[in-house]
Amino acid sequence: MSILVLANIGNSDLTVDGQPLRRPRSEGEAAWRQRDDHRFAMPIIEPCITWILNHHHQRIDRVVLFYTDQPDTPETTKPDRQGIPLRDKDTVWYAQIIDHLLRERFGDQIGRVDRQIIARIDGASINPSMYDEAFDAYAELVARLIDPQAETCYVLMTGGIPACNSALQLQAISAFGERCRVLYQPEGGSPYELRIGDQILKTFRRATAVEALERLDFATALPIVRQMGDNALIALVEHAHYRECFDFERAQEALNRAVRQASGDLRTFLASLQSNLDLLIRRPDMGALLRELVANATITFRNGRYADFLGRIFRFQEAALRLIVETCLDIPTDMSKEAKASNLPLYQQRINDDPGLKAWLDGRTIDGTPLRYDTPNIPAMQAMLEYIIDEKSVRPDGQPYLTKDVRGKLTGVKKRLDRITALSQLRNQSIIAHGFAGVSRERLAEACGGAPDSLIDDLKKIVELLGLNSSDSPFDQIGRQAVEHIRRLK
Repeated sequence: MSILVLANIGNSDLTVDGQPLRRPRSEGEAAWRQRDDHRFAMPIIEPCITWILNHHHQRIDRVVLFYTDQPDTPETTKPDRQGIPLRDKDTVWYAQIIDHLLRERFGDQIGRVDRQIIARIDGASINPSMYDEAFDAYAELVARLIDPQAETCYVLMTGGIPACNSALQLQAISAFGERCRVLYQPEGGSPYELRIGDQILKTFRRATAVEALERLDFATALPIVRQMGDNALIALVEHAHYRECFDFERAQEALNRAVRQASGDLRTFLASLQSNLDLLIRRPDMGALLRELVANATITFRNGRYADFLGRIFRFQEAALRLIVETCLDIPTDMSKEAKASNLPLYQQRINDDPGLKAWLDGRTIDGTPLRYDTPNIPAMQAMLEYIIDEKSVRPDGQPYLTKDVRGKLTGVKKRLDRITALSQLRNQSIIAHGFAGVSRERLAEACGGAPDSLIDDLKKIVELLGLNSSDSPFDQIGRQAVEHIRRLK
């Protein structure tokens, strides 16, 4: 484990014979060349180095001194209000002197001292007083200093230019996170740590959590939200995460915790989620499950999880076909372990009792092979859907299966479900089925013969044509509520 110290060298970081220099470049160079004739002091850096050594009881592995050394241009040689050119305030010689003093006064308590010019890595100069230019430059400079073995990175609040000090703080906190600590040396006092690092990290976390929640990426948002410590918010995002995983029991537990922890409008909103969740937990409501599946598939698609999306739309296809077969033909399709013993015989009996349907199924083939319909598989249910939307098909009692209006709607459903079937080869070759082929937006477009976004539109239209009440996605609502709650946190 190691300790890294980063310090911007400013005009206040060195005194010569008890006084600061008015022209750090020219006078600093002269002082360095005649250093044996002068008394030097580091009023900010030296107390901070001593504080760090006293608190860690180990040596500092590396000190990096950032200094300015602007090129000789008309802009940098322009005098300021005191008549001193900007370039003559550069701290290149201060860094040289401080480097020497640190080695001399602390010896092997400091492993290494480096000097680093404040400029872009490609050598391009910047105006160190401009916040945006300094921010860009320090992003590159600090990135080169990242050390996974560093236990602590100290940023010293020295006499550097405000833009450079702000940029160094932000980039170091971004790079080292909780390992970064900011040390301040007040005039005439003793060094102490600032909480600015925690405050900035808190701001970073909020921004990252909001960004993830706005795109409904609850898995990414959850560990960040947990660091915020707001129990109601944590439970709300846990609820969304478990719900997205179709783990409705754990989603229920998280929702209960959220309701207990919340108050006001947030508690009211959380309570409103309960009735919808009840329909999913009881599971007989296929309509609720289909709506949930559309909302869930939309999240996976928008976040570029295309293999997951592919799996969900095929699950939607099966569930929609089951709903149609059960509703329009009164044929059971639930072949779960608990239901199969009673439902399978009834499924077969209902087909045998409908001569027209049975003849239709017996006449269907797939690639020259007779259709297998001994269980409610997808090809069998697709054939049943085709049968009931055929104008010539009638029930055993001679009555039509569907009204003209319903037949038109189910024809629209079939058209859209067939677009999903066109993706079968892509699905079968992917990780969710039997292969390792990649699933990308481009491959989805090729397979479906159009913009892949239209697949989401198809799912929503199917829900509408099936007469299922549609409403705003619960995930959209949860995302909005969570973001609003974060923005109100202190």
